[in-house]
Amino acid sequence: MLRADIALIGLAVMGQNLILNMNDHGFVVCAYNRTVSKVHDFLRNEAKSTKVIGAESLEDMVSKLKSPRRVILLVKAGQAVDDFIDKLVPLLQPGDIIIDGGNSEYRDTTVTNLLQAQRDYFGAHTYELLSNPGHFIHTNWTGHGGNVSSTSYNA
Repeated sequence: MLRADIALIGLAVMGQNLILNMNDHGFVVCAYNRTVSKVHDFLRNEAKSTKVIGAESLEDMVSKLKSPRRVILLVKAGQAVDDFIDKLVPLLQPGDIIIDGGNSEYRDTTVTNLLQAQRDYFGAHTYELLSNPGHFIHTNWTGHGGNVSSTSYNA
């Protein structure tokens, strides 16, 4: 079975064109849309004779991805993004990536909470400053109203 490098959810004009562009640059893309008939139509028409593969469910889509899994969301901003994130998180593994490629507001609480959940899940509280190689920061996320403390050290 052909495994996809990346998946894209949302087959409106932008989603279709981004999939075709990635395909043109050598990536195998898995296309998914909540309305599955759009996936079938896209594969029969615009994506005919390409390496684009389709999925009929989120589980099917995730099963067709190489690890680490990469999923782009190109869906309507707001609740649709939140809904897809909620459905995707249980299907993904540590190291997998969700990219919101739409117009979501950066202060979206679900995205913020997802990022914090990822930090907690991966223990990613220690990170190196790109502006100061060898200098690491450890952040203690208390989870109580944004109270944060940090320490730094040189490696």
